[in-house]
Amino acid sequence: MRAIFDTAINDGAIRCEEIISQPYANAAFSAGLVKGIEPDTLYLQFSRDGEEPWTVFLRPDEALAIVWVLSGSLWSKSMMEMDDVPVGNVRDGVR
Repeated sequence: MRAIFDTAINDGAIRCEEIISQPYANAAFSAGLVKGIEPDTLYLQFSRDGEEPWTVFLRPDEALAIVWVLSGSLWSKSMMEMDDVPVGNVRDGVR
C-alpha cells in the first residue's frame, strides 16, 4: 500500500504520494508524486535513525539529472575497480 501524506510549503498545502521506497537497517529512501507545487511534480525523501526526514521536491528534468550524475559516478567507480585503481587516485580525468 502506498503512503499518502500532506505537508505545507510557504503556507501552501501539497500532497505527496509515495510510489517506491527502499528501507535499510537504519535509514530509508523513498520517492513519489507531488501535487500542489507545480512545476515540481516529484519528491525524493531520505530518513535516517529516527530523525526528521529530509525531502527535496523536483521537476522531472531535475530528477533525471540526479539519476544521470549518480549513474556516472557508479559507472566510474566500477571502471576504476575493474582497472584496480583506487577510487581516490583519479584527478582531472587522468589516471
